Amino acid sequence: MVHLFYGVVLVACMALTGCMSQGVKGSADQMAGSYVDGQGRTGIKGQVSLKADGQPLEEAYVNIYPDAVSNLLGPSMYISSPTDPQGSYILEVPPGTYYVVARKRLSGQAAGPLSKGDYYSEHQRVVTTVVPGKLALVDLQVLSMEAPMFFKKSVVDQKTETGIRGMLLDAQGKPVSGSFAIAYRDPDMKRLPDFVSTLSDPEGKFTIYLPEGGTYYLGARIHAWDMPRPGELYGRLGGDEPTPVTVTQGGFVENLKIELTPFTGEYKEGKSRRPR
Repeated sequence: MVHLFYGVVLVACMALTGCMSQGVKGSADQMAGSYVDGQGRTGIKGQVSLKADGQPLEEAYVNIYPDAVSNLLGPSMYISSPTDPQGSYILEVPPGTYYVVARKRLSGQAAGPLSKGDYYSEHQRVVTTVVPGKLALVDLQVLSMEAPMFFKKSVVDQKTETGIRGMLLDAQGKPVSGSFAIAYRDPDMKRLPDFVSTLSDPEGKFTIYLPEGGTYYLGARIHAWDMPRPGELYGRLGGDEPTPVTVTQGGFVENLKIELTPFTGEYKEGKSRRPR
């Protein structure tokens, strides 16, 4: 199975997310809502820059997703041409609401796994609404990856006859989609998870396939890398005192509910690294 400290190992092409400050949609998404006349075009434009010093980033790609059900993993619906020397891009897309992500691979490739040293727009997810005849303005700041990520072609190695099914919910009892449950063999949850779930669906439902029965401790994450940052949705079954779940070989534990609330702990940079 795949591992990542406080996070999840996942898909062949990880789309890490953007950060802006023009209003918030929920606790994980940020809305971008300024427009200019498209002069006959409909879409999105903006600048990609380095968060560290504000310098424009050339040869970056901007990816557009129609929703966050995939947690912005895998191929996007639309992708821009590389940004110019001023970090600028323009991407024509039909009217609608989209998630906007920027990344640059040092290999120069437009798609594929990210590696150490590549750039990605950071944790909060940028959402914008495109209207006819306008260009939505979406600027994206990127960070350089300090540690390699891990990737899989699917969110589970294989389906098994043993596992856990449940729902991810926020503090108001609403489903949290496009997120992950994570399972540990022991109550030490400040490390790489031992197993990860399928992406939660629009009803918040997830499945963790396990190779064998046993006792497991469950958490949940909205992002697939690094340890949680303050404000990011995060949860543990049982809260501060994790509740053990006993799974019988050849069967599923059903209908577990994990509540995700904004993380209030201390963020420690670089904790996406895999312990040696």
